[in-house]
Amino acid sequence: MLRPFKRAFDPNVRAGVALDGAHAGLARVRRLNDGSLSLAVRVLETADNDDAWADRAASQVPGMDLGQTPVSTVLSADAYQLQLVEMPNVPEDEQLAAVRWRIKDLIDFPLDDAVVEMFEMPRQANPGNTPIAYAVVTKHTEILQQIDLMKRADLQLDAIDIPEMCMRNIAVMLPQDEDGVAFLHFTDDCGYLTITRQGVLHLIRRLKTGRRALAAAADDQFTLQERTAGISLEVQRSLDYYESHYDCRPITEIILGPGADLEALPAALTEHLGLTVNRITLDDLFHLEDDIAPAEQGGCLLAVGAALRAETHTQGAESR
Repeated sequence: MLRPFKRAFDPNVRAGVALDGAHAGLARVRRLNDGSLSLAVRVLETADNDDAWADRAASQVPGMDLGQTPVSTVLSADAYQLQLVEMPNVPEDEQLAAVRWRIKDLIDFPLDDAVVEMFEMPRQANPGNTPIAYAVVTKHTEILQQIDLMKRADLQLDAIDIPEMCMRNIAVMLPQDEDGVAFLHFTDDCGYLTITRQGVLHLIRRLKTGRRALAAAADDQFTLQERTAGISLEVQRSLDYYESHYDCRPITEIILGPGADLEALPAALTEHLGLTVNRITLDDLFHLEDDIAPAEQGGCLLAVGAALRAETHTQGAESR
């Protein structure tokens, strides 16, 4: 989303960094001569709000050959806001300024302290609908913090992204994307749902329930059923919106990201929605340079999505 630096890098390799609870994921994606993608991953243990992981990440730079590799870092869920806005009817080069003015009353800090980017969503099917976009709003201090962390990690910061776009980068690689697919992944603190079709992002939704909440409910059948039913309802609302607003064929499959012990969730989604539910692992999409346990795959999935920016940024919704 945000590109504070523009440098000349090898277009066939990119890295991504993202925090997920007690893990900091560091991923490097390299395009091979045959067109396939090679993935190297390191998962660093860290405590919540502990920035010492950046110093430990620096020790991984030589072994992963990251010295001159462009890096996308990912804002944490509480470091930015997403505001859905109507596209202003102004010349293209004035749209971002107009969006900034529109969101000034929707954020809880001064507009002068805000960094704003936007990505336009596909035009909806109903005649007369105004084009819409998401405004991504964060504070200057958050950007400066990311720059400082990447310096400490000895990484070459090239772009700053958000989890939703990292999810989209993975979703468009799925073969099910051709007909439309719902991709659902849980971090420690929340869930992310994207709906994409033929490389285009149509819908994003953040769910309040994450891996911690699901794990805490594992031994309480009533609470577990309540939480999985709530997730199913959020997914159903998203699917209904997608089908009614974009006049697309119904979604028939939900893909779950790796890493969480969610045995009860696929059954709940199937029961409530009547859809096929499948899981993916990183092995399905990449040539893995190292063995990565399923739990670690979940902890680094957003970092992998960030590293895919070079592979997928020309498809679907774009930032401005």
